[in-house]
Amino acid sequence: MAAYRADFGHIDDILPGSLFVSRQEVKAAGLHKEREAGISWGLDGAGERAADAIVLNNGYEDDRDLWDEVLYTGAGGRDRNTGRQVEDQTWENRGNSGLRRSQIKGYLVRVIRGSSGERSLSPANGYRYDGLYRVVDCWTEDGKAGFQICRFKLHRQSDDEQELTPLEQQVQEVLHGAPRRRTTTVERIVRDTEVVRRVKQWHGYTCQICALSLTVGADGSSYVEGAHIQPLGGSDGGPDVEGNVLSLCPNCHVRLDRGALYLTDDLRAVDRYAESSSPRSVPLRTVAQHRIEQRFVRAHRRLWRIQHSGQ
Repeated sequence: MAAYRADFGHIDDILPGSLFVSRQEVKAAGLHKEREAGISWGLDGAGERAADAIVLNNGYEDDRDLWDEVLYTGAGGRDRNTGRQVEDQTWENRGNSGLRRSQIKGYLVRVIRGSSGERSLSPANGYRYDGLYRVVDCWTEDGKAGFQICRFKLHRQSDDEQELTPLEQQVQEVLHGAPRRRTTTVERIVRDTEVVRRVKQWHGYTCQICALSLTVGADGSSYVEGAHIQPLGGSDGGPDVEGNVLSLCPNCHVRLDRGALYLTDDLRAVDRYAESSSPRSVPLRTVAQHRIEQRFVRAHRRLWRIQHSGQ
Protein backbone atom coordinates (compact mmCIF):
# COMPACT_ATOMS: atom_id res chain seq x y z
CA MET A 1 0.00 0.00 0.00
CA ALA A 2 1.31 3.45 -0.91
CA ALA A 3 2.29 5.70 1.99
CA TYR A 4 -0.16 8.60 1.80
CA ARG A 5 0.33 11.85 3.64
CA ALA A 6 -2.28 12.29 6.34
CA ASP A 7 -4.51 15.36 5.80
CA PHE A 8 -6.00 16.55 9.07
CA GLY A 9 -8.99 18.89 9.43
CA HIS A 10 -11.42 20.08 6.77
CA ILE A 11 -10.56 19.54 3.11
CA ASP A 12 -10.69 22.55 0.78
CA ASP A 13 -14.09 24.26 1.03
CA ILE A 14 -16.11 21.11 1.86
CA LEU A 15 -18.21 21.99 4.89
CA PRO A 16 -20.04 19.64 7.29
CA GLY A 17 -23.36 18.53 5.82
CA SER A 18 -22.02 17.94 2.29
CA LEU A 19 -23.54 14.86 0.61
CA PHE A 20 -21.86 12.29 -1.64
CA VAL A 21 -23.43 9.54 -3.72
CA SER A 22 -20.78 6.87 -3.10
CA ARG A 23 -17.55 6.01 -1.29
CA GLN A 24 -15.75 6.67 -4.55
CA GLU A 25 -17.04 10.27 -4.50
CA VAL A 26 -15.94 10.61 -0.86
CA LYS A 27 -12.46 9.42 -1.83
CA ALA A 28 -12.30 11.66 -4.91
CA ALA A 29 -13.15 14.65 -2.71
CA GLY A 30 -10.13 13.86 -0.52
CA LEU A 31 -12.17 13.26 2.63
CA HIS A 32 -11.21 9.58 3.04
CA LYS A 33 -8.38 7.69 1.33
CA GLU A 34 -10.04 4.26 1.19
CA ARG A 35 -12.89 2.92 -0.95
CA GLU A 36 -13.93 0.20 1.53
CA ALA A 37 -11.99 0.34 4.81
CA GLY A 38 -13.50 2.33 7.66
CA ILE A 39 -10.29 4.04 8.79
CA SER A 40 -8.32 6.40 6.56
CA TRP A 41 -4.68 6.86 7.54
CA GLY A 42 -1.43 8.32 6.25
CA LEU A 43 1.92 9.50 7.51
CA ASP A 44 2.05 12.55 9.76
CA GLY A 45 4.85 15.13 9.88
CA ALA A 46 7.04 12.77 11.90
CA GLY A 47 6.59 9.93 9.39
CA GLU A 48 4.32 7.93 11.72
CA ARG A 49 0.97 6.38 10.79
CA ALA A 50 -1.97 8.54 11.89
CA ALA A 51 -5.68 8.40 11.05
CA ASP A 52 -7.36 11.43 9.47
CA ALA A 53 -10.90 10.11 8.81
CA ILE A 54 -13.39 7.33 9.60
CA VAL A 55 -16.66 6.14 8.07
CA LEU A 56 -19.69 5.20 10.19
CA ASN A 57 -21.92 2.90 8.14
CA ASN A 58 -23.00 -0.03 10.33
CA GLY A 59 -19.62 -1.65 9.83
CA TYR A 60 -19.26 -3.28 13.27
CA GLU A 61 -21.97 -4.46 15.65
CA ASP A 62 -20.19 -2.88 18.63
CA ASP A 63 -20.27 0.67 17.20
CA ARG A 64 -22.38 3.21 19.07
CA ASP A 65 -23.20 6.57 17.50
CA LEU A 66 -24.61 9.33 19.72
CA TRP A 67 -23.56 12.20 17.40
CA ASP A 68 -21.57 14.24 19.93
CA GLU A 69 -19.89 11.05 21.13
CA VAL A 70 -18.98 8.04 19.02
CA LEU A 71 -17.78 4.66 20.32
CA TYR A 72 -15.98 3.25 17.31
CA THR A 73 -14.72 -0.27 16.71
CA GLY A 74 -11.27 -0.66 15.17
CA ALA A 75 -10.37 -2.68 12.09
CA GLY A 76 -9.50 -6.32 11.52
CA GLY A 77 -10.54 -9.78 12.67
CA ARG A 78 -13.53 -10.17 10.35
CA ASP A 79 -14.25 -12.80 7.74
CA ARG A 80 -14.24 -11.05 4.34
CA ASN A 81 -17.12 -13.18 3.02
CA THR A 82 -19.53 -13.12 5.98
CA GLY A 83 -18.46 -9.90 7.73
CA ARG A 84 -18.49 -11.74 11.08
CA GLN A 85 -15.80 -11.25 13.72
CA VAL A 86 -13.71 -14.44 13.75
CA GLU A 87 -10.53 -13.38 15.58
CA ASP A 88 -9.09 -10.73 17.87
CA GLN A 89 -8.22 -7.24 16.65
CA THR A 90 -4.72 -5.95 17.36
CA TRP A 91 -2.93 -2.62 17.63
CA GLU A 92 -0.59 -3.77 14.85
CA ASN A 93 -3.42 -3.13 12.36
CA ARG A 94 -2.52 0.03 10.43
CA GLY A 95 -5.86 1.70 10.95
CA ASN A 96 -5.97 0.95 14.66
CA SER A 97 -2.42 2.15 15.27
CA GLY A 98 -3.23 5.24 13.20
CA LEU A 99 -6.28 6.14 15.29
CA ARG A 100 -4.31 5.58 18.48
CA ARG A 101 -1.58 7.90 17.16
CA SER A 102 -4.22 10.55 16.41
CA GLN A 103 -5.40 10.34 20.01
CA ILE A 104 -1.87 10.70 21.37
CA LYS A 105 -1.02 13.67 19.14
CA GLY A 106 -4.46 15.33 19.32
CA TYR A 107 -5.10 15.17 15.57
CA LEU A 108 -8.69 15.90 14.51
CA VAL A 109 -10.46 13.17 12.54
CA ARG A 110 -13.10 13.69 9.83
CA VAL A 111 -16.29 11.64 10.33
CA ILE A 112 -18.35 10.52 7.33
CA ARG A 113 -21.70 8.84 7.94
CA GLY A 114 -23.31 6.42 5.49
CA SER A 115 -26.99 5.65 5.00
CA SER A 116 -26.71 2.29 6.79
CA GLY A 117 -25.59 3.86 10.07
CA GLU A 118 -27.65 5.04 13.06
CA ARG A 119 -30.99 5.83 11.40
CA SER A 120 -31.75 9.14 13.08
CA LEU A 121 -28.25 10.52 12.48
CA SER A 122 -27.43 9.25 8.99
CA PRO A 123 -28.36 10.45 5.49
CA ALA A 124 -31.25 8.73 3.73
CA ASN A 125 -28.94 7.87 0.82
CA GLY A 126 -25.22 7.92 0.11
CA TYR A 127 -22.72 9.50 2.49
CA ARG A 128 -22.50 12.78 4.40
CA TYR A 129 -19.46 14.58 5.78
CA ASP A 130 -20.28 15.47 9.40
CA GLY A 131 -17.24 17.42 10.51
CA LEU A 132 -14.33 17.01 12.89
CA TYR A 133 -14.02 14.77 15.95
CA ARG A 134 -11.24 14.30 18.49
CA VAL A 135 -10.16 10.81 19.61
CA VAL A 136 -10.23 11.09 23.41
CA ASP A 137 -9.66 7.48 24.51
CA CYS A 138 -8.82 3.99 23.27
CA TRP A 139 -8.74 0.51 24.86
CA THR A 140 -9.38 -3.18 24.17
CA GLU A 141 -12.38 -5.18 25.35
CA ASP A 142 -14.40 -8.28 24.49
CA GLY A 143 -16.82 -7.55 21.68
CA LYS A 144 -20.30 -8.97 21.24
CA ALA A 145 -18.91 -11.81 19.13
CA GLY A 146 -16.56 -12.85 21.96
CA PHE A 147 -13.29 -11.64 20.43
CA GLN A 148 -11.02 -8.80 21.57
CA ILE A 149 -11.69 -5.54 19.74
CA CYS A 150 -9.93 -2.18 19.72
CA ARG A 151 -12.29 0.58 20.88
CA PHE A 152 -12.11 4.33 20.37
CA LYS A 153 -14.10 7.15 21.91
CA LEU A 154 -14.47 10.28 19.75
CA HIS A 155 -15.99 13.64 20.70
CA ARG A 156 -17.36 16.07 18.14
CA GLN A 157 -15.92 19.58 17.94
CA SER A 158 -18.45 22.36 18.60
CA ASP A 159 -20.42 23.84 15.69
CA ASP A 160 -18.58 27.16 15.97
CA GLU A 161 -15.24 25.36 15.65
CA GLN A 162 -16.56 23.35 12.69
CA GLU A 163 -17.57 26.47 10.78
CA LEU A 164 -14.44 28.53 11.48
CA THR A 165 -11.88 25.88 10.56
CA PRO A 166 -11.92 26.05 6.69
CA LEU A 167 -9.79 28.89 5.35
CA GLU A 168 -12.41 29.62 2.70
CA GLN A 169 -15.10 30.06 5.35
CA GLN A 170 -12.92 32.48 7.29
CA VAL A 171 -12.28 34.52 4.15
CA GLN A 172 -16.03 34.69 3.47
CA GLU A 173 -16.66 35.97 6.99
CA VAL A 174 -14.01 38.66 6.55
CA LEU A 175 -15.59 39.75 3.26
CA HIS A 176 -19.24 39.41 4.16
CA GLY A 177 -19.36 39.44 7.96
CA ALA A 178 -19.90 36.72 10.54
CA PRO A 179 -23.05 34.54 10.56
CA ARG A 180 -26.09 36.79 10.40
CA ARG A 181 -27.97 37.93 13.50
CA ARG A 182 -31.66 38.67 13.08
CA THR A 183 -33.62 40.14 15.99
CA THR A 184 -37.25 39.19 16.58
CA THR A 185 -38.47 38.55 20.11
CA VAL A 186 -35.14 36.81 20.81
CA GLU A 187 -31.68 37.13 19.26
CA ARG A 188 -29.97 34.12 17.77
CA ILE A 189 -27.34 33.23 15.18
CA VAL A 190 -28.84 31.99 11.90
CA ARG A 191 -26.42 29.39 10.52
CA ASP A 192 -26.85 28.30 6.91
CA THR A 193 -25.20 24.87 6.80
CA GLU A 194 -25.44 22.42 3.91
CA VAL A 195 -27.99 20.42 5.92
CA VAL A 196 -30.19 23.49 6.50
CA ARG A 197 -29.95 24.57 2.85
CA ARG A 198 -31.07 21.15 1.71
CA VAL A 199 -34.13 21.12 3.98
CA LYS A 200 -35.17 24.60 2.83
CA GLN A 201 -34.80 23.59 -0.82
CA TRP A 202 -36.86 20.43 -0.30
CA HIS A 203 -39.74 22.56 0.99
CA GLY A 204 -39.46 25.24 -1.69
CA TYR A 205 -38.44 27.92 0.85
CA THR A 206 -41.90 27.67 2.44
CA CYS A 207 -42.78 27.38 6.13
CA GLN A 208 -43.79 23.84 7.06
CA ILE A 209 -46.25 25.09 9.67
CA CYS A 210 -48.02 28.16 8.29
CA ALA A 211 -47.09 27.77 4.59
CA LEU A 212 -45.75 31.35 4.46
CA SER A 213 -43.15 32.10 1.79
CA LEU A 214 -41.49 35.50 2.24
CA THR A 215 -40.41 37.22 -0.96
CA VAL A 216 -37.25 39.18 -0.17
CA GLY A 217 -35.69 40.01 -3.54
CA ALA A 218 -36.60 41.74 -6.78
CA ASP A 219 -35.90 38.42 -8.49
CA GLY A 220 -38.68 36.77 -6.47
CA SER A 221 -36.31 34.89 -4.15
CA SER A 222 -37.89 33.59 -0.96
CA TYR A 223 -36.66 33.47 2.64
CA VAL A 224 -37.18 30.89 5.37
CA GLU A 225 -35.01 29.76 8.26
CA GLY A 226 -33.70 26.38 9.26
CA ALA A 227 -35.06 25.58 12.73
CA HIS A 228 -33.59 22.80 14.85
CA ILE A 229 -36.28 20.85 16.68
CA GLN A 230 -33.92 19.74 19.44
CA PRO A 231 -31.64 22.78 19.93
CA LEU A 232 -27.95 22.45 19.14
CA GLY A 233 -25.22 22.65 21.76
CA GLY A 234 -24.76 21.56 25.35
CA SER A 235 -24.70 18.06 26.78
CA ASP A 236 -28.34 17.52 25.79
CA GLY A 237 -28.09 19.26 22.42
CA GLY A 238 -29.33 17.76 19.18
CA PRO A 239 -27.37 17.16 15.97
CA ASP A 240 -27.29 19.24 12.79
CA VAL A 241 -28.96 16.58 10.62
CA GLU A 242 -31.97 16.70 8.29
CA GLY A 243 -34.19 14.77 10.72
CA ASN A 244 -33.72 17.53 13.32
CA VAL A 245 -34.33 20.52 11.02
CA LEU A 246 -37.52 22.23 9.86
CA SER A 247 -38.07 24.89 7.20
CA LEU A 248 -39.88 27.70 9.05
CA CYS A 249 -40.71 31.38 8.66
CA PRO A 250 -39.05 33.65 11.27
CA ASN A 251 -42.30 33.86 13.28
CA CYS A 252 -42.80 30.12 13.59
CA HIS A 253 -39.08 29.64 14.19
CA VAL A 254 -39.09 31.93 17.22
CA ARG A 255 -42.26 30.35 18.60
CA LEU A 256 -40.83 26.83 18.23
CA ASP A 257 -37.59 27.94 19.91
CA ARG A 258 -39.56 29.40 22.85
CA GLY A 259 -41.91 26.42 23.26
CA ALA A 260 -45.06 28.24 22.09
CA LEU A 261 -45.24 25.69 19.25
CA TYR A 262 -44.50 21.99 19.56
CA LEU A 263 -44.90 18.85 17.45
CA THR A 264 -46.85 15.68 18.21
CA ASP A 265 -45.51 12.24 17.37
CA ASP A 266 -47.74 12.13 14.29
CA LEU A 267 -46.24 15.48 13.17
CA ARG A 268 -48.97 17.94 13.96
CA ALA A 269 -47.85 21.43 14.99
CA VAL A 270 -49.66 22.52 18.16
CA ASP A 271 -50.10 26.17 19.16
CA ARG A 272 -50.10 26.20 22.96
CA TYR A 273 -51.58 29.70 23.13
CA ALA A 274 -53.99 29.68 20.18
CA GLU A 275 -56.96 32.06 20.31
CA SER A 276 -60.39 30.48 20.26
CA SER A 277 -60.92 31.60 16.65
CA SER A 278 -57.74 29.90 15.43
CA PRO A 279 -57.00 26.20 14.92
CA ARG A 280 -54.99 24.78 17.81
CA SER A 281 -53.07 22.31 15.63
CA VAL A 282 -52.26 21.84 11.96
CA PRO A 283 -50.51 18.99 10.14
CA LEU A 284 -46.84 19.68 9.49
CA ARG A 285 -46.13 19.98 5.77
CA THR A 286 -43.80 17.15 4.74
CA VAL A 287 -42.05 15.81 1.65
CA ALA A 288 -40.90 12.24 1.00
CA GLN A 289 -37.15 12.91 1.19
CA HIS A 290 -37.35 14.74 4.54
CA ARG A 291 -37.32 12.08 7.29
CA ILE A 292 -38.19 13.93 10.53
CA GLU A 293 -37.13 11.90 13.55
CA GLN A 294 -39.48 11.28 16.48
CA ARG A 295 -36.62 11.32 19.02
CA PHE A 296 -35.96 15.02 18.33
CA VAL A 297 -39.68 15.86 18.49
CA ARG A 298 -39.88 14.22 21.93
CA ALA A 299 -36.67 15.92 23.11
CA HIS A 300 -38.20 19.31 22.25
CA ARG A 301 -41.30 18.50 24.30
CA ARG A 302 -39.16 17.39 27.24
CA LEU A 303 -37.17 20.62 27.04
CA TRP A 304 -40.35 22.65 27.50
CA ARG A 305 -41.95 20.16 29.91
CA ILE A 306 -44.87 19.58 27.58
CA GLN A 307 -46.99 16.58 28.50
CA HIS A 308 -48.43 14.88 25.46
CA SER A 309 -49.95 11.43 25.08
CA GLY A 310 -47.76 9.00 23.14
CA GLN A 311 -44.37 10.40 24.24
